[in-house]
Amino acid sequence: MSTKAEEFFKRYRYPDWLQTHSRVVGAIAGALVAARRRGAAKIDSETVVLAAYLHDVGRSPLLAGDQRDHNILSGLVLAAEGEGACVELARRHAIYTVLDPDLAPRTAEEKLVYVADRRGGQSVETLEARAQDTARRNPRYAAEIARAIPLAKAMEREVFADIAFGPDELAEKAR
Repeated sequence: MSTKAEEFFKRYRYPDWLQTHSRVVGAIAGALVAARRRGAAKIDSETVVLAAYLHDVGRSPLLAGDQRDHNILSGLVLAAEGEGACVELARRHAIYTVLDPDLAPRTAEEKLVYVADRRGGQSVETLEARAQDTARRNPRYAAEIARAIPLAKAMEREVFADIAFGPDELAEKAR
């Protein structure tokens, strides 16, 4: 676990549920980074893992009332905090971003954080279960989430093509 991430959790007053989610997504990203196959696109592993831990800083209670989507707020906070390398990874992590050509994950790093968040709720979950839970908690995005699932699944297949284990082994590997 990153000391820097823990500092963010305290400074931005992450509630317990957000700390748990962020730690799960960070652990997933760490497992995926560690298992990348030789010959996979070069990535900044440290940045990917840090961005996975901090991708939801825009959900901080300190930002309550701001009407912008949490992924946009996360990018703004990370930029203001001097974590420029993490900005786009956070901005592009929300499930529905795959539907927007201006926000869809493009790089291997962005896709890895996106997939880590698709599989990490309060524990490691299937993409479908996580999407259903997200839609339940955010009904205004339910239609977009349903439309995003096939694209998210395709991105998951793309990311796992570079990983030395399969999606079914993720829960075991991300402990």
